[in-house]
Amino acid sequence: MTRPASAPSAAASSRSSIEQLRLALSQLLAAERRLRSRDHHRPNQLSYAQVRSLVALGREREMPAGQLARSADLNPATVTAMLDQLEDAGIVQRRRSTRDRRVCNVSLTPEGWQLLQQKLAGWQTLWEERLAELSDSEIETAERVIQQITEIYDSIAAPSNLD
Repeated sequence: MTRPASAPSAAASSRSSIEQLRLALSQLLAAERRLRSRDHHRPNQLSYAQVRSLVALGREREMPAGQLARSADLNPATVTAMLDQLEDAGIVQRRRSTRDRRVCNVSLTPEGWQLLQQKLAGWQTLWEERLAELSDSEIETAERVIQQITEIYDSIAAPSNLD
């Protein structure tokens, strides 16, 4: 028995779902680009890049400025200028390494820790409110999908795949 021409095949349906996911991901990445581009237009507030840097410092406690740049996905020159601002504001402190004077280690001050906790609590509340209608299972599935997409992007970006 043949199926009617109007009924979509399982493969076509899967391709359509994957295309919808790809489009949703493109919209997500565009939203992040918009967030980053508007980042500098918020007077008296930490930028998204600054918060990402504080989060990285919160995880590691202390790290060299170059490692902080990589952890926060920022340009090292950007991090240097940003650290100047954060240090002036009393949020971070820099110390020369006792092992290698070329290395400058960065850590949060007590005020920086307090600010980080406030920012994390605000983000957690926002995420919980916006995702409240999703089940734990749906969130776990979304996490797995995002991890797979990250692996796809990383595999495409690998030097052997750029030719």
